[in-house]
Amino acid sequence: MSIKDKYAFVGLGLTQQGKIPAMSPDDLATQAILLALADAGMRKDEVDGYIYQQGIGGGPNGVTPMLRAGIPVKHCWEMQSGGSNCLSIVMAAVGALEAGLCQVCVIVHATSASSQGVLVGRPGERSYGIEGVYGAYAPGVHGAWLAQRYMHLYGLTREQLGSVAVTFREYANKRPEAVMYGRTMTMDDYLNARMVIEPLCLFDFCLVNDGAVALVITSAERAKEYRKPPVYIMGYGSDHSIRELGRSPQAYLHWDGFVTQKAGEGAFRMAGVTLADVDVAQLYDAFTPFVLSQLESYGVCGRGEAGAFVEAGNLKLDGAFPCNTSGTELSWSYLQGFSHLTEGVRQLRNEAGECQVRDAEICMVTGLGPPRPGSLANCCILRR
Repeated sequence: MSIKDKYAFVGLGLTQQGKIPAMSPDDLATQAILLALADAGMRKDEVDGYIYQQGIGGGPNGVTPMLRAGIPVKHCWEMQSGGSNCLSIVMAAVGALEAGLCQVCVIVHATSASSQGVLVGRPGERSYGIEGVYGAYAPGVHGAWLAQRYMHLYGLTREQLGSVAVTFREYANKRPEAVMYGRTMTMDDYLNARMVIEPLCLFDFCLVNDGAVALVITSAERAKEYRKPPVYIMGYGSDHSIRELGRSPQAYLHWDGFVTQKAGEGAFRMAGVTLADVDVAQLYDAFTPFVLSQLESYGVCGRGEAGAFVEAGNLKLDGAFPCNTSGTELSWSYLQGFSHLTEGVRQLRNEAGECQVRDAEICMVTGLGPPRPGSLANCCILRR
């Protein structure tokens, strides 16, 4: 049984993004939930489902944000699977709605990583076993491995990696709520930036910040009752690179990109559309090479072609594949996969300001996590 167009997003609440030391994750989550309900024009007593993700540096303490908001929720789940978690939560929310566990579900991500001074991957977290031997203490190491292998196999250049970072920064410079709003970056800035893990420099890495977002999902029938135009869930799919890496012990050391094919096939089959129908995409971008890998694994480019594709400007509004139009995790705000879902919904509600893709009807959103070999990949197709 297909869920195509049976459920829709009807509310979106976004707090300030950046460094917000006066607010805890519970404070941020509560504010985001109330903003989402106000956005939808929805009463508190209509909400009976709540699924949330713990952000890096802590997140909501169970149902505390719902209690503070005065919402008598009956169904509550916590989920965590890194950058793939947002779309996993969307699938779980649809499943809960489909099963009758709730009628209206709020999904939430909140973090205070910046104010708490979280250092992701500090020595000691993974200082043992095989990963420790190779110095893989942090997710960025896996991004660097991927970039190095692409350089070796396909001639990827730093200028091509930089094209991703600079393009996404240009988007963020047009978005007043973005962490990097007003902070311009040229290719020279990128090439001269501090190297973190060769060949990745400072601007190849996602942001670390505070902030929260909440989205409201309900049935297509109920969605017509609310203030904003619904954004419908057409289809989704998942894949896991363990199905490839598990074939031999040596495969892990020869990882050259994410395995996403079945995620894309499942999502597009359920949605009844093809990649050619996508007007705008939001690809998970914890690190610049992750964008290149997905462009190839989802079939936007052939193997080894993504570097030249992005360098030619194809991710820009006037390009062949407008992508990550808020600047997402590299320059807008790091809310794990929620950064991408948020922008997908805003594009289809015509709320992306100067970064709006004209007449956008269909959006592709992806997630990856954890960001290393063996990652779960999710893909979701939305329509207005």
